[in-house]
Amino acid sequence: MLVLLFLPASPAHAKGLYVRDWITISLRSSPDVNSQIIGLANTNDYLEVLEEQTDWVKVKTQDGKVGWVQTRYLTDKTPKTFIINQLNEKVSTLSEKIQGLLKENKQLRKTNQGLQYKVSVLTNQIRKLKQSYDNLRNSSSKYLELKSAYDKLIDEQKSKAEEFNRLKSENKKLKTSDRLIFTIIGGCFIIIGLIIGMLLQSLRLRQKKTGYKF
Repeated sequence: MLVLLFLPASPAHAKGLYVRDWITISLRSSPDVNSQIIGLANTNDYLEVLEEQTDWVKVKTQDGKVGWVQTRYLTDKTPKTFIINQLNEKVSTLSEKIQGLLKENKQLRKTNQGLQYKVSVLTNQIRKLKQSYDNLRNSSSKYLELKSAYDKLIDEQKSKAEEFNRLKSENKKLKTSDRLIFTIIGGCFIIIGLIIGMLLQSLRLRQKKTGYKF
């Protein structure tokens, strides 16, 4: 901090004055109204002060011309026209920005409308998908019920088929045993018939022999 206090101050900006409102002044070669005119300065022009006298000031224009002008035509206040021009430039700039913002706002509205339409379409698609999902879920539930009933019928049919095959096998066995029994019974009847026939024949033979004795 102490070092900064002992540093020499930097030179101030060169003093400048403005040309008063609504006038055009002459730059002269010397501080005399009869001296040669070497240039002109208009309202709002900023002039750098190089030297000052009682009624005259040596100035340098922005385009590099150096000459003398009368002090009464200069002011250290910013000219109203300069301020108005600056304000007009700002207003023009702001107007351009406003127009740009209006265009951007219009474009954003169009974009927003497009997005709203897309959102509406997506909402309808989501609603349809949800409906399809609900239908599929209900169909799946019915499908599972039908499949369960079908599997149950298949099991019942399989059990009945097994029972039928068992009964068929038993029936076949019964038929075989019945045929065997009938065969045996038939054979027995045949044997009995033969025996009876033989007995009757032997009785007849005996009767004949007995008859010869008489």
